[in-house]
Amino acid sequence: MEYDGQADSDTCAQEELSRLFQSSYGSVTSTTVAKKDTYCLHLAHDTTWDSVAVAMSDRSVAVLNGSTLQNLFTFTPHEKSITGLKFSSTSHNLIWTSSNEGLVKLWDARSNKMEKEFVGKSEESAVTKPINSFDVSGNEKILCAGTELVQNGAYVLFWDIRGSEILGGYWDSHTDDITQVKFHPSQPDTVATASTDGLINVYDISQNSEDDALTYCMNASVTIDKLAWMSQNGRYERLSGITDIHSLQYWDIKEASPLHKFSREEMTAAMRRKLHEECYLVSVDMPCVGEDPVILAGSGLENEASSCLRLLKLDLQSGRLQPYGMLISKQKQLMTRAALYNKGTDSYITAGECGVVRVWKRDEKEVVRKETKAKHQKHRAKPY
Repeated sequence: MEYDGQADSDTCAQEELSRLFQSSYGSVTSTTVAKKDTYCLHLAHDTTWDSVAVAMSDRSVAVLNGSTLQNLFTFTPHEKSITGLKFSSTSHNLIWTSSNEGLVKLWDARSNKMEKEFVGKSEESAVTKPINSFDVSGNEKILCAGTELVQNGAYVLFWDIRGSEILGGYWDSHTDDITQVKFHPSQPDTVATASTDGLINVYDISQNSEDDALTYCMNASVTIDKLAWMSQNGRYERLSGITDIHSLQYWDIKEASPLHKFSREEMTAAMRRKLHEECYLVSVDMPCVGEDPVILAGSGLENEASSCLRLLKLDLQSGRLQPYGMLISKQKQLMTRAALYNKGTDSYITAGECGVVRVWKRDEKEVVRKETKAKHQKHRAKPY
């Protein structure tokens, strides 16, 4: 079907939607952080969820109270577009940012001053390389960044956070822009990267050479825009990937092909929407370690009136996408670009092209109903 600009709509009635998408999250608070025609690009939270940071297309970063979304302060860390945002895992006052000007910076939120700066240069190439993505190891010792293609090379660069000099880099494993860098949640020497060349690589950076470090190489065949480590049986050996064409891939890093993959059309059908050109993917999360992944997807790329946010569950046993929940707001919204899921409170924080950050919480009536049902079932199952 050719897209003619018409608004997207549902394939079933509201009553059927409520039956299928049973987990309901309501918008409880929101705040406008961006000026007109300015987008929210990235979200990050500190370890306690007391603070949330949002990076915007005007190169500014706003730090908000995690519950009330009160704007605590705003700063502009870079002269060019911000490509990454992350709180320090050791201090809620320290915030990492990266930019395609070729810099990664560490900011102190208390003084609003830059603590450290890391430049995207290496011994092999003195040219400053635009940085697309970065991450910091769980033990807060190693900084890793992925660059654009520069002089026929795309670089994965490493720094010792205690200093500022570059430790080294990899430049033979990828042949195009590196779009994602993600450290393993519990193994600080393991890092995954994704690139426009269609490859997902996993490295053991404790090894002495790039050849020895490259542990797994997976051919996604398309660009992975968002990469996330997933847990299975208590071990993080799986990766989810949202592609630049809004399809989904789910990998076991030891396998040569994805365990599950879904096209944009299949995602649209699971959302019970009609126009796949209007549907997009936002994030993949796991409510609890070992549970099935939950995908946040939206509709309304071109038409604010048709906007919606829905949750899909990937049933790993059957390999099917199942309707799971809805994020319901009275306010219309444009494309959601970033989302955070708080497992402790079972809530979402979203931000996007409308310049609004919004907190969504599970419907209290539904939570009470489920808890009552669970208690009742446990009592009936008692063998004495």
